[in-house]
Amino acid sequence: MPISGLLLTLSADPAEATVATERIAEHPALLPGSASGRWLPVALEAEDDAGCRAVHDWLHAQPGVAFVDVVCVNFETDSPAAEAVAAPGAFVPSS
Repeated sequence: MPISGLLLTLSADPAEATVATERIAEHPALLPGSASGRWLPVALEAEDDAGCRAVHDWLHAQPGVAFVDVVCVNFETDSPAAEAVAAPGAFVPSS
């Protein structure tokens, strides 16, 4: 199950930014942090890569969201993708 750390740049229009922040807070796959100016950190948890991409696209399409930057992605060990990205000999923590 991938977990992504995102940094959103919100609109310079405070009303648009507020509406976007409220919509993001209602999305079940997203956990927003505290905004700092126009920047809003958000954690995204999805079932798989396709789910992450779908939510990323949804975020990007929201009025009030200017940019969506992916800061990090973590694949938990129960994810098939975790084995695919681990290099031979790489440390993969156990559950």
